[in-house]
Amino acid sequence: MKKLYITTPIYYVNDKPHIGHAYTTVAADVLARYYKALGREVFFLTGTDEHGAKIAEAAKAAGKEPKAFVDSLAPQFQKAWENLNIEYDQFFRTTNPEHEKVVQEFVAKLKERGYIEKRKYEGLYCIGCERFVQKNELIDGKCPDHNTEPEIHSEENYFFLLKRAAEDFGLLNIIEKDELIVAPEGRKNEVIGKIKQGLDDVSISRAGVTWGIPFPGDDTQTVYVWVDALINYWSATKIYKNPPEWPTDLHLMAKDILWFHAIIWPAMLLALGLPLPKKVFAHGFFTVGGKKMSKTVGNVLDPNDLVKKFGTDAVRYALLREFPFGEDGDISEEKIAERYNKDLANGLGNLVNRTISMMNKYQIKLEIRNSKLEANPNVQIKKIQKNIEELRFYEALGGIGNIINGLNVYIDKEKPWELAKSDSEKLSEVLLSVHMSLSSLVLLLAPFMPESAEKMKNQLETLKPEPLFPRIED
Repeated sequence: MKKLYITTPIYYVNDKPHIGHAYTTVAADVLARYYKALGREVFFLTGTDEHGAKIAEAAKAAGKEPKAFVDSLAPQFQKAWENLNIEYDQFFRTTNPEHEKVVQEFVAKLKERGYIEKRKYEGLYCIGCERFVQKNELIDGKCPDHNTEPEIHSEENYFFLLKRAAEDFGLLNIIEKDELIVAPEGRKNEVIGKIKQGLDDVSISRAGVTWGIPFPGDDTQTVYVWVDALINYWSATKIYKNPPEWPTDLHLMAKDILWFHAIIWPAMLLALGLPLPKKVFAHGFFTVGGKKMSKTVGNVLDPNDLVKKFGTDAVRYALLREFPFGEDGDISEEKIAERYNKDLANGLGNLVNRTISMMNKYQIKLEIRNSKLEANPNVQIKKIQKNIEELRFYEALGGIGNIINGLNVYIDKEKPWELAKSDSEKLSEVLLSVHMSLSSLVLLLAPFMPESAEKMKNQLETLKPEPLFPRIED
């Protein structure tokens, strides 16, 4: 069976990682861990995007050369992923010299096949987006993502003939027939709508931007940062000793970069005769406490700070349990604390503790269970597994929560403390049944909360209870 190839975007390093970056990366990690537990070979790629005008400007403002600047920032992402227990296979950096060679080869082949032309272009250019924008994308004349007015910019660049490539290879038909799956359904409809409105050719080089990969055959230009970034997924199959297999099975990202991944990237691949990714999934945006994340407002959540306050697994859990993956939603420290106390401390932690404590008190003989994740005939568990595979993490965790609540209700209904006085056989049956269910839940919880699942497993096997999630009082 083909090695499963899962990617996040490579994150732009002009600032430190925030909760939005963590959201995508945790989701990808959950999926990778889940399939590894099923015995699949998985290659999980994440990393940093390190070229472009914004990086050069930020480096200058910091009094550093661009390479020294990105070298100081990339480790911040690696540290954040370490704190969140992200188990990636490779951390990609676009300043890798091997990647630069692959990019130049990729672009040169596009040019050879007649899908690149040099031409002069004048239009509205958003520095924050590092791309030309159309008037219909603006709100009150400003970029909706950066709240700034784009500048009129004119220069001679190389253009990828996007419109021609899309028409030559039937990109619209490919997406409509799910030969390239774009999800959720609403995002697919957005992409189809954009293609039907008509595609413009896109500039894939920059004159005057020196911090980038030299354009093949023309050192006066550099490869546009977005093209450089997209090719990382292909580069990874060429530059590592134990590489992933093309094509990618899943490109995971936030919805603001869907255009690049669902239209430009597939069109480039089609122009080179390369297989398309199997699925592109774009999740929604965060607000924090009901407001858009903004350094000006001061509500940007740092995942490292959250881990210090709540612990790694609680943050991983809360991110994917607060609202459905794929939709927009709100997060805050207060909501994470509430999830922690309600779902983890009072729910799961209390259930594990009371079960093991009663088994010890009433001297119930332990039965060791199979500890391998596999296809399960249990309808509830089967549904949870299906939800994970379909990136319905909110629903999967909700299903796990229902099992936990059901087990707590079952204990309260059966009252083991009373059975201990009158029916030892029934007592053993009740507590072993709960123990068996908890052992099954360990396997489903492990992709979401790997450290806690391991602690839970050890406690269930040794019958030595310790608080999994001590309550947060403040």
